[in-house]
Amino acid sequence: MSEAVLKNEDNISGRIERIPVTAVHWRLWLMHEICWILGSIGLATGTFTLASIASEFALTSTTKGLVASIMFLGMFIGASLSGYLGDKYGRKKMLLISIAIWSISSLLLAWSPNLTLFWIARFTLGLGMGAQFPMTQSMLSEIFPAHTRGRAICLLEGGYPTACIIAAAISWVLLMFVDWRVVYLVQALGGLCFFIVYFKIPESARWYEMAGRIEEAKKTIEEFEKKVIAHTGKPLPAIPDPIVDVRDTSGKSKFAQLFEKGQMSKTLTLWTLWFCVLFGHYGLNSWISDLLVSSGFNIVQSNGYVLLMYLPAIPGYLCATYLVEILGRKKMILGYMVLAAVFCYFYGSSTTFAQLILFGCLMQFFMFGMWSLIYTYAAEVFPTKIRSTGCGTTSSAGRFGALIAPTMFGILLPYIGSSGVFNIGAAVFVLGGVLTMIFGVETKGKTLEEIQAQSEEVKRAHAS
Repeated sequence: MSEAVLKNEDNISGRIERIPVTAVHWRLWLMHEICWILGSIGLATGTFTLASIASEFALTSTTKGLVASIMFLGMFIGASLSGYLGDKYGRKKMLLISIAIWSISSLLLAWSPNLTLFWIARFTLGLGMGAQFPMTQSMLSEIFPAHTRGRAICLLEGGYPTACIIAAAISWVLLMFVDWRVVYLVQALGGLCFFIVYFKIPESARWYEMAGRIEEAKKTIEEFEKKVIAHTGKPLPAIPDPIVDVRDTSGKSKFAQLFEKGQMSKTLTLWTLWFCVLFGHYGLNSWISDLLVSSGFNIVQSNGYVLLMYLPAIPGYLCATYLVEILGRKKMILGYMVLAAVFCYFYGSSTTFAQLILFGCLMQFFMFGMWSLIYTYAAEVFPTKIRSTGCGTTSSAGRFGALIAPTMFGILLPYIGSSGVFNIGAAVFVLGGVLTMIFGVETKGKTLEEIQAQSEEVKRAHAS
């Protein structure tokens, strides 16, 4: 190395930011995406198997809502625990544990002989999935440079609508010939992605740097740099001077640091945003297939129509991916949430089959696109030392909304009807978008360290 490069070789964050984005980055992204899709399938299969499960176990409308809520309780706890443990012990270790949990839980669901074991398996399924997503979110945000990070995370979250479409297709086909248990058996096979993580995905170099394990951080990033140089055939630019000290030397707990001056408003804004998005999304989508059944369609027909409505989710997140680096995070979040609310209202008020399909497609276009945006935003506003904790608690705030919404809607449905349920979801979407626009910070085009430095400047200003 030249003297200029050697001067800053311990600046791991700077080394990552100056690497040009190549196929090396996208191969790593693809491996994460495969794991993300396979983990996300479990979020959608409940929607398509709910009517069959309710028939076998003789569930009421309230207990049908609990089928979704018990999984979100697991996700709430899983996201909270994995966020803290991921910052403390490493992202990769927690990612492996989470995949193992949801895969084994899927097998238990397929085998469950009674309602008691079914509830337990639904809970642990949520525990594993809730633990997985903050880890992947943190790891990818820490390897892509600022100018590409937003699109990389948006594309990653595109795996969720893709997973929903796959889950819809699997459920639609299998339920024509076999019972709902086979759906969960197929879902369990996705846990084989454990080996992709174990053998192919490295620990985050930024996490090593934050933890003070500089030699391991240097080894990890050197291997990545060698792959990029081999791919491009060109030397890398000089490493810049460090922007901020990313190590955690405060002595405070990870959770307490979420509420320091300069960080607290970001934390509360993200918690509110995620609560609103997941409350509306899961509260409505948990019931969308069952509502079609109650309208006179059989289970196979209903799942087919939901599959059709999910298809616009793909252009929805692709559009969000393209525009997020042009218009910025806050404007995109506001726009998508308001438009999702508009079409939720029209879907709930539909009186014909044509209206149901049209407004359902438009609703899913924006509801799934919102996911890409909020995952991108959440990964950027927390510094490396608490990123996993921040993403985990943010996800937990959302899972709390997802936990209460299906049961709440199940209780309210006999009194306010499907239109009232969708109107509530629409109002919550608008609330989340407006509050983010008012209180959120824009992160477009800034490195993770620049965002952290701004927070620390605010903290110093309050201290003085």
